[in-house]
Amino acid sequence: MDVKGPLVAILSALGISLVNTFVGYLFAKSATAKELNTFLAMVFGSLAGRGVAVVSMVYVALGILKMHQVAFALTFSIASFGLLMAEVFYFHLSMERRKKENSRK
Repeated sequence: MDVKGPLVAILSALGISLVNTFVGYLFAKSATAKELNTFLAMVFGSLAGRGVAVVSMVYVALGILKMHQVAFALTFSIASFGLLMAEVFYFHLSMERRKKENSRK
């Protein structure tokens, strides 16, 4: 398989973005039962850790493996933006649900 082809670059960028979002979802799911400060610490801490991991994977893809730069960059940018927005909405809806549950008690 040609690592420098655009299809491999697109699939790799989508894979990195999806794994990043899935790990964020797992952190958010485990943090929703915690207090607000703990929730925020877990979410922002995971965001920082995931950021370092993603930058490292992008460096490997573009710097070491020399994947198709335009295909990778465009796909990664669009997918990351869309999935990050979905993640933020999920956090928001989780906190709103939790507020409603707490107000009923």
